[in-house]
Amino acid sequence: MTDDLDQPQEVTLVDETGAERRFLLHDVFDADGETYYLVESADDPEEVLLLKAAAGTLETVDQEEFDRVIAQLEAE
Repeated sequence: MTDDLDQPQEVTLVDETGAERRFLLHDVFDADGETYYLVESADDPEEVLLLKAAAGTLETVDQEEFDRVIAQLEAE
């Protein structure tokens, strides 16, 4: 029997156009004083996003920040 805590949680996020999209939440962590969310599209497992909490919303990060934060996460 698998533990539900080991499975990604499905979440629905609303983008800037108001469209709802389903994601699987894999991890939430802090790095460099910021809170990040690692999510995968529920419809396309090739689409992986790193979102950053900012002013009560979530925003995507650029490739440079993505690479830096993921490298930190993998080093831990």
